[in-house]
Amino acid sequence: MFHVLSFRKKAQSLLEALLSITLGVILIGSSVGLIGISLKTFNTTKQHLQANSLMRQTTEIIQSLTRDNWHNIYDLTKGSNYKITASGNTWTISSGQETSTINNIPYKRYFQVSNVTRDGSGNIAVSGTDDPNTQKIIAYLEYGGNYISSSTLSFYLTRSYNNQVFQQTDWSGGSGQTGPISNPGNKFDTADSNINYASTTGSIYMTTATTTAASLTSSILDTGVAGGAGFNSLLWQGSLGTGGAVKFQIAFSNSSSGPWTYYGCTNCDPASCSTSNYYQPNPNVSCRFPTTGTASPQNNRYIRYKVYLSTTGTTPQINDIIINWSP
Repeated sequence: MFHVLSFRKKAQSLLEALLSITLGVILIGSSVGLIGISLKTFNTTKQHLQANSLMRQTTEIIQSLTRDNWHNIYDLTKGSNYKITASGNTWTISSGQETSTINNIPYKRYFQVSNVTRDGSGNIAVSGTDDPNTQKIIAYLEYGGNYISSSTLSFYLTRSYNNQVFQQTDWSGGSGQTGPISNPGNKFDTADSNINYASTTGSIYMTTATTTAASLTSSILDTGVAGGAGFNSLLWQGSLGTGGAVKFQIAFSNSSSGPWTYYGCTNCDPASCSTSNYYQPNPNVSCRFPTTGTASPQNNRYIRYKVYLSTTGTTPQINDIIINWSP
């Protein structure tokens, strides 16, 4: 009886040991599988995080280069591949694709630029009129073994950074300054005899209040941007007087010698721009320049204005004329 019980206990102990070993093998196998899945998930997550970082770096550099000079992006061949490379302490753009390896992950990075068209309402559209102050950027990133994974990011850039102004607050220096000049100072090119510019405040107004318009033409104003600047808006400060009218026309060119064709837009409406119309904003109200069409000053280096004063009562007075532009 003792031997039978002893045998049963030994058999039970052996069975328990076998079960423990089996369960241990199963648990170890499961753990190894979970570790493998975790490592794969970790590597995938690491690749995605690295890809996001590289894409973010690309967009930030492109935006920075565009702020410095719009033509860094605008002058690139549309639809071609470009890469960003470090040259000393600065970033430069060159054709091609960047390939490298970071944390044992190979990647390929590049971007393309395309023009943007707007419809008659000024909205971005598939077809319409080209807007030289807006560009579409698509950044590409391919990564992993055989570049099996990829990401793209599309965004728009508008020429609105680092705004500059031509601001004339004084005309008392008189006529004869044709230009080109980078600062209008206190002079201008020509004026009708009915324009009084020699006031102690430097303002201009009509010597004799009449309904016949008297005009003054500015000097040629030079942005210094070889590829042409982006012109944003026109604004004047002063007073209309009683029954007064202040109207403007704008001329522009990429040559300091012109030709100078003057355009205006009724109610600042781009659809109304022509050589026979005028910008006629109220004092302290900004009037945007058109971005498309023959009356658009965009991507021209030089600009000048012609202002017309008339009245049915008392003379209007102009204290400041401000043209806002971006390099």
